[in-house]
Amino acid sequence: MRLISRQAVAPVLLSVRTGLRRAVMALTLAIVGCGSSTAETDPGTGGTEAIQDCITDASTFFVRPFGVDEGQYPFESCAHETNVGLLHYLDVGPKDAEHTVVMVHGNPTWSFLYRNIIPELVADGYRVVVPDHVGMGMSDVPSTSAFDYRPRSHANHLQDLVAALNLQNITLVVQDWGGPIGLDLATKEPERIGRILIMNTWAWSVDVNDPGYAHQMVRWYEQVQFAQTVPDLFCRAFLPGQAAANAIQADPSEGSVHDAVLSAYISPHIVPETGDYRHAEPCAPMQIFAESIFDDNAFQAEIEGRLPTLRGTPYGLLFGLSDILFGAQRCDIEGDIECPGNSTCVCDAELLPDRVDADCATAPEEYFVCRDEETGLPLEPFADRFVELLGEDGLVAREAEPTSDHMIQEAVPDRVVAAIRALIENGP
Repeated sequence: MRLISRQAVAPVLLSVRTGLRRAVMALTLAIVGCGSSTAETDPGTGGTEAIQDCITDASTFFVRPFGVDEGQYPFESCAHETNVGLLHYLDVGPKDAEHTVVMVHGNPTWSFLYRNIIPELVADGYRVVVPDHVGMGMSDVPSTSAFDYRPRSHANHLQDLVAALNLQNITLVVQDWGGPIGLDLATKEPERIGRILIMNTWAWSVDVNDPGYAHQMVRWYEQVQFAQTVPDLFCRAFLPGQAAANAIQADPSEGSVHDAVLSAYISPHIVPETGDYRHAEPCAPMQIFAESIFDDNAFQAEIEGRLPTLRGTPYGLLFGLSDILFGAQRCDIEGDIECPGNSTCVCDAELLPDRVDADCATAPEEYFVCRDEETGLPLEPFADRFVELLGEDGLVAREAEPTSDHMIQEAVPDRVVAAIRALIENGP
């Protein structure tokens, strides 16, 4: 497999899989003064109006570590006590609701990612629980000597939280690292799970030498390895780059909403106004997550082995095809990474309209995708793999959003809401 040079990796890492050209320009705003237009809340409150009281004892003494725009995040903070500190979570909607929606985020995000989805579900009468993994969002950030930040440990925290709240009939929504973490819960306690929405993720072991579509994750891993040689690159490039992309998706006009979103994603690790680190090891939670794609294969392999036990459980798939990790299958027009039989490697200007010239003359290899020669549709290997493992009997709906990138919750929150509603309405 062809390796990427350091010169090629650095700018790719800076854009952090987003491909949004203005992400780099917004990086400066993220580091110096992006919080100036946000309305800082009192650390102990959840905005102008708390939607629902918390029920855990730890919530009574929880103090928010940073402010967040109350217009974007009008929720009361709850806290669950773990063996390494407080885990922040949202618990919104009636506690006696028939359906509870548990939404699990990935890296480098937090419950803020689901802010536009929560109110719609609460309006439908559902209870919504959204945790922040330890080390991310408003959860505590213990030292690496106290907590290993591995996905298995995050999964144990999720399982403990669900047990503490005694959640039943769960509609589980997962994305990015939320996939393995949430599906670990689902395969260990299937009696709690009513249905599952899977978005832009995976839940199986991937070997660095795997051929075919796995090269998309291998390329990311190569970038992670390079990041280990550059101090603080995750904090100074990966985090701001992804935050900038999220902000552009939330507010392309780059107005006040853009600035509020940018500040919210930067703030768990960096003080936006000064650029100072908020913790002694601010990069560790993000970097260990990224390293674990291949370094924690045993955890993913265990989940993969248990996934068939969920056959018959109603589930839906919603994938953003512009995601260069989990979206349409990428290929190399020069032949290093070939498409499987009955598909062709083509530059897809329609799939990636903001990032590829119409003639594709200078498009880098990550913008070439495998298209089925019969249907003309791009191949979706990660979605296909979930169908293979979970079976077709429980599949309620399979949808693809052509121009959505990795953070589909930011790009098309209405599609996420619709997919959750469809699962609940069409499932048992």
